[in-house]
Amino acid sequence: MNILVIANPVAGIGKTVKRVQQLSTILESRGHKVEVFLTGGAGEALERASKIDAVDRLVVAGGDGTVNEVLNGLPEPSCVPILHMATGTANQLAQHLGLPKRPGPLAGILEKGYVKKIDMGLIGNHRFLLQASAGFDALVTQVVDESPRRCSGYMAYAVPIVKAVLRRRPAKLDISVNGGERIAGETVMVMKVSRYGGILVFAHEARLDSGQFDICIFQKNTIPSLLMYAFAGITRLASIIPGMTHLTGSRVRIQSKVPVPVQIDGTYSGTTPVDIELIPGMVRVMVPANTG
Repeated sequence: MNILVIANPVAGIGKTVKRVQQLSTILESRGHKVEVFLTGGAGEALERASKIDAVDRLVVAGGDGTVNEVLNGLPEPSCVPILHMATGTANQLAQHLGLPKRPGPLAGILEKGYVKKIDMGLIGNHRFLLQASAGFDALVTQVVDESPRRCSGYMAYAVPIVKAVLRRRPAKLDISVNGGERIAGETVMVMKVSRYGGILVFAHEARLDSGQFDICIFQKNTIPSLLMYAFAGITRLASIIPGMTHLTGSRVRIQSKVPVPVQIDGTYSGTTPVDIELIPGMVRVMVPANTG
């Protein structure tokens, strides 16, 4: 097989390069042709993915943001099966697909794994796999985008969360699902995965291949409300807490009288209004053979 590895060393610094080298060595010893492309900055993964040609498998080494960048660079989202080598922070895609981290098992999945079709979200021309949201959590990603990272992992979000709490302002969102009546809230999450950020569970039934979005609308962004939502997400009690509405659908419109931050797959992506559309079974990913 011809295998392209697009790796973002920043996502995991040394560990990403080491794992990629190990994977490449294993694959080449088994007769596969491997090209490794190491990114040096934002946009390079997208650029390389846009020039993909005659590749049987595509490995993306990095975090969920790197996967999103590659997905948006591909000429067609279904043109090649994708395997996520998780070296980022939350690694939600790999987590929900049950992918291992070690190069050996990943090489086995590339050779004998199952090609699974999962859904894709669209906001304008921007593709995504995991979630999009507007409100407080998107404000956190905006703060992260504006500030250089001084540490890695979840600790990189500690200061931005505090700054976002101080910067938040009441701003009502109008959310409509499948063209239905508008529902008011201050934060809305449009989910394809059950664990937000790899930790908080707000949408128990969300699946990458469900053919629908799980939409969580949070009524307030007050400090007590944010603490309550976080506690409910950690303890998996979100379905019974007051102030949250859960819906399902394939089309979501989010608008507001004043611009509200929007994030896509953990990256700040502008402000409201946005229209979100689901395209079922559009992206091919590699999963363990026993996933079927």
